[in-house]
Amino acid sequence: MANFGGESGVRAKFQLNDSTLVPSALVVSSIDDAHVEVLRLLDPVYDVGSPDDAVVLGETMLAGAHLLRSLASDEGFRQRHLQVGGQRVGGDVRLDGLLALAQGAEERAWLTLEPFTLASASREVAAAMLSTPVLGED
Repeated sequence: MANFGGESGVRAKFQLNDSTLVPSALVVSSIDDAHVEVLRLLDPVYDVGSPDDAVVLGETMLAGAHLLRSLASDEGFRQRHLQVGGQRVGGDVRLDGLLALAQGAEERAWLTLEPFTLASASREVAAAMLSTPVLGED
């Protein structure tokens, strides 16, 4: 089944015009991954032959999140850290920025897609709980 969004939409939405830094294959792969996720959770009552604009936007935002995480991964591998006198100097700001953008894009994607998806389990990874005594501690 064809993807809902396309490379030009992802590039335009995220202002990724440099095809050297962001190759076409990486964009297309991110769109493919997002499409698989969207199809898995999309309610079958919606026509995927002519999807709603919000579904296209949601897939585009999710593809952008995948793409930004890929760029962050590349940035993480390329970073060179220098330690001088106990002080560590590195480029973590760019990596953290890319990851924050990816998180925001993914949140927006799922909020946009929410009306079109099946009820699913929470995306919450962990939750805090009250402490309980262990082994007879008070």
